[in-house]
Amino acid sequence: MSREDPHSILADGEAKLAAGDLDGALQAFERAVAAAPRSAVARSKLGLTYVHKQRWDDAAAEFSRAIQLDPTYAPAYSNLGNVYRERGQIDQAIAQYQKAISMDPDYWIAHQNLGVVYKQQGRVGEAVREFKIATRLSLRSPGAGEEGPARTGGRRVGCLGSGGMMLVGIFGLGPFLRR
Repeated sequence: MSREDPHSILADGEAKLAAGDLDGALQAFERAVAAAPRSAVARSKLGLTYVHKQRWDDAAAEFSRAIQLDPTYAPAYSNLGNVYRERGQIDQAIAQYQKAISMDPDYWIAHQNLGVVYKQQGRVGEAVREFKIATRLSLRSPGAGEEGPARTGGRRVGCLGSGGMMLVGIFGLGPFLRR
């Protein structure tokens, strides 16, 4: 086991990922996994970096490992769903988003992702329902991001933006949400 502090390494990787330094982020998250091989968060962050590099098989493998390490870790299910969505495996994506929601009903990103898939399928009513839930939850905890407060010792990390109303603009569902 490495002597490096996994939390510091994760923070370094997150900073590099946010700056667009994918190779630096990849190296940092690989170090985090080496320092804490049983960390679902480290595996998930490594998987996210693979997503950014469009290395779908590697991403899916890391998210699956994260789930094996912590079967209650909602972000890993949601991220695995994103990989399936990218591959066009929509039914599998929906199943992963639903699993994420069953693990953490307040994980707004999974509701948002499920809404995206439903909208793509023309299931507008279901999409609107999920976007409303995502908006309500994100406004309640706007700082809760990819890893969420339950997995980061209470501190809030990253988010899509300030408040969930951006969902309305991004997905053009304003008229539906006002109903």
